[in-house]
Amino acid sequence: MSNNNELIAQIDSARSRGVGVKAIRRQKYDPNNFYMTQTDGKQVGPVKVEGNIDQLDRKYAEAQSYLNDMKIGHPTQRANAA
Repeated sequence: MSNNNELIAQIDSARSRGVGVKAIRRQKYDPNNFYMTQTDGKQVGPVKVEGNIDQLDRKYAEAQSYLNDMKIGHPTQRANAA
């Protein structure tokens, strides 16, 4: 796992405030910016993510996996490290 995933950092930030994240969206025409929908209905973004297209794909997939693991109650190593 990456030590510098801006999306996971934003998910963890929301969790620390007691709010979950429902969805992560990628911007079609601005691939370095992502938006998130929180469980309280608020939108977060743009979340600026650094990297080339392959790094962006990896970070997005990693964040989606992290989010899904949290939803089903199986925290990843990253959650235990925090």
